[in-house]
Amino acid sequence: YTYEPGYTAKPFTVAAGLETGKVSTGDSFYCDGYEHVVGHDIHCVNRSGHGMETLEQTLMNSCNDAMMQISYRLGSDIFTKYQQIFGFGQRTGIDLPGEARTDSLIYTAYNMGPVDLATNAFGQNFNTTMIQLATAYCSLVNEGSLYQPHVVKRITDESGNTISEVTPTLLRETVSKSTSDALKQYMYSTVTGGTAVTAKVDGYSMGGKTGTAQKYPRGNGKYLVSFIGYAPQENPEVVVYVVVDEPNVAGQASSTYATELASDIMEEIFPYLGVPKAVPADAAEGAVTN
Repeated sequence: YTYEPGYTAKPFTVAAGLETGKVSTGDSFYCDGYEHVVGHDIHCVNRSGHGMETLEQTLMNSCNDAMMQISYRLGSDIFTKYQQIFGFGQRTGIDLPGEARTDSLIYTAYNMGPVDLATNAFGQNFNTTMIQLATAYCSLVNEGSLYQPHVVKRITDESGNTISEVTPTLLRETVSKSTSDALKQYMYSTVTGGTAVTAKVDGYSMGGKTGTAQKYPRGNGKYLVSFIGYAPQENPEVVVYVVVDEPNVAGQASSTYATELASDIMEEIFPYLGVPKAVPADAAEGAVTN
């Protein structure tokens, strides 16, 4: 199924800005709570505004205002180009039946107006699938390498002998290592001190991004909330993506419904998959000085 991804799309906007030089890691943005775009006041998640923010803080705070400001620098040509680079609107080639093209659910540079560009920058007014977004996100934390997704790694017989094994297929490079490293640092900070703190699993270094998307018709109180994250921080091995479509509560807009569920899942699977725990800071310092 397709859906509007909401704020989990923000790392891709930042990545496009960094990769093209339209944004630098030293940039700051002023959020006053909204942007006025061709007759429309488009609000930030914090209607009172976040004030002055570093680029890192724009993701930590999940700031819509800053994403819209970045979109002005990118313009529709660059923005839609990077949506294509990340694979939005395209089949991923996953080995499951029935994967449809979704190119009709995203804009082209030709038909993207100023409001479309501004709202696409924070994940509204275009559609994706979980497989598309997860595949693209893996490239952000994988030094830019985008691989074809597969359901299984290998098939074995009853004795454990390998019958067939999937060879990883690199489709393209989406961003540079420096952009990937910057995004990972920002998403690490988002988990340790930003909107995704409730996703943190004790003992593991990890990063991630929360997502909130207001569903059509706007203003009806219906939301899709999500979280996508990875571990460990260095050399990520696992990405987990959780989407909750219309939480069964009166106030649906909180991403904690997704982050807490994701945390429970990750707490179970990290030990099972052998994800290494974080080295305590004092132990790491001791290892260096000794």
